[in-house]
Amino acid sequence: MDHNSKENLITSAITMLPAHIKANVVMDDTCKSEPFCDAEIELIFGQQKIHFCVEAKRIHRKESLIPLFKHAGPNTLLICNGLSKFLLEQCQQNRLNVIDSFGNVSIQADNVMIWAQQTKVIEDTLQPTNISRNSLMSEGVCKLLFILAAVPHSIKSTYRELAEMANISLGMVSKALKLLAEARVVSIKPKRVLDEERLIQLWLDAYRLTLRKSLGGIRVAYPDSWQNIALEQDDKWGGEVAAEQLTAYLHAHDWQLFTHLPLQKKLAQLKCRPDAEGNLWLVPAFWGKSLKWNDRTQALLAIAELEASLDSRNHEIARMLHEQYLSTKETH
Repeated sequence: MDHNSKENLITSAITMLPAHIKANVVMDDTCKSEPFCDAEIELIFGQQKIHFCVEAKRIHRKESLIPLFKHAGPNTLLICNGLSKFLLEQCQQNRLNVIDSFGNVSIQADNVMIWAQQTKVIEDTLQPTNISRNSLMSEGVCKLLFILAAVPHSIKSTYRELAEMANISLGMVSKALKLLAEARVVSIKPKRVLDEERLIQLWLDAYRLTLRKSLGGIRVAYPDSWQNIALEQDDKWGGEVAAEQLTAYLHAHDWQLFTHLPLQKKLAQLKCRPDAEGNLWLVPAFWGKSLKWNDRTQALLAIAELEASLDSRNHEIARMLHEQYLSTKETH
C-alpha cells in the first residue's frame, strides 16, 4: 500500500472508534519495510493515554496476519479494514492489538484492556455506505463539520443557511448530512446532533488529515509583533495566536491568519513579500461570512491547528482549550 492508502485506511478506522476513545495520529512519511512503522498513534480515554506504533494494512485472510504475530507487542497496533469474526479472534489469540474500520477494537496494553465488537452491526448497516476519507473526510464535509461543531444548534438551519455558513453548495450540505446521519453523528429527522463529542473529533481529524492540506495561502516574514497587524472585520487568527488570545499559557511563534480578503490585497496592507520560511501564514478563510463568531468557534479553529502540529506544547494547550471551551455541557 502507498502512503495515501495507508493514511486513508487509518482515517477510516479511527472515525469509527467508540465516542469515548480519542486518537491523535502522526503519519511516518518515510518508506520503511519493518512492521509497525507506518504511523504513531496516541489513544486517549478518560485520563489515560497509550502510545502505539502502527501497521496500516488490508487484511482479508489469516495468512496476512501471520507475519505480524511475531512482531506484536503491548505497544504495537494493527489498523486495518473491517475484519471477520474469525480474523478478529485470531488477533486476540495472538495478542495482536487491532482497530478496524468496522469499529472493532481489541487492545491489551499497559495493564489496560479495551474491547469493542461491532462487526455484525457494521456489516449489516454501515459497510455498504463506504464511510471513509473520501466521504466523511472530504473537503465539503470538513467545512460543514466545522459549522456543526462550532454551533451545534445550527443543524436546525435551512440547507441554504448551512451552505452559506460553510461556504459549500446546497448539494454538498445534503450529501454531508446524509453521511453524518449514516455514521450516527446527527439525525436529519428530527434535525439534531446525536454525538457532539464525536462530531468535534471528526472535525479535528478532518482538518488535520484533509482540509489543512488544501488551505493554500502564503507565508510571510512579518518583522513586528502579531498584535500590531491591522485586522479586517472578518479576519480571524488560528493556531498559536488564537490560543494565546484564549489562554495565558502560550507565546505564539507561528502565526496563522485567516482572511476573506484577496491575499495580494492583504500582502499590500502588511507591506510584506512572500517568504517560504516566514512566521506568518496568510490563509483564505474557508467558511462563509454569515457564520457567527464566538470563543467556541475560535477555540475549534485554534485546537485544529495546534493538534495538527508536531509540537507537544501545542498539544497540551489544545487539551486545555478543549476542556475550557468545548465541554458538551456548555453548548446547549
